[in-house]
Amino acid sequence: MARYLQLYVPDLTPTEIKEFKQRWRSLEICIDNKTSEALSFIESYFFTGGMFQINENPRDVVPRSGSVYFLANTSYLTGVSGGWKFKVVGKDLYLYIGFSNPLFGSYKTFVHLTKNGTISAEWPNDKLKDGSMKTVKCDEYTAEVTFTDPHYSKFQRILCKINYNEINV
Repeated sequence: MARYLQLYVPDLTPTEIKEFKQRWRSLEICIDNKTSEALSFIESYFFTGGMFQINENPRDVVPRSGSVYFLANTSYLTGVSGGWKFKVVGKDLYLYIGFSNPLFGSYKTFVHLTKNGTISAEWPNDKLKDGSMKTVKCDEYTAEVTFTDPHYSKFQRILCKINYNEINV
């Protein structure tokens, strides 16, 4: 499978970049869709914090591409914690991502692939575990979360990859 051809990064003005870098406990999330299906954003849940660009929800992620999202605290003395739900377009498959960069404590992540689309985006926030790499499989799909160097934040970037693995019979 070919490497993705494009990476969507929201346009930030120099002022916004400066403000984002000054936010306490900010977080970047990159979704790397290596499948031939789009990921359709369904819903988000924030326990604390929110999208840095207030009016921007996570976008749908086209096949073989990626998207970067900027999250930040929205009030004094908080971090960022929440969950997202995506649907793999054309498949009975859902991707759940949980993330946390709390005011106190360590990074936490969660990832899950399932055919159960009745679960809310709040659920991955409740399932957060330590910040180590996690890999899950459902049928021929694999999802993985890990940490990489951030683009703008002084904190970490969570990288979530979803792959389609052909099953040879």
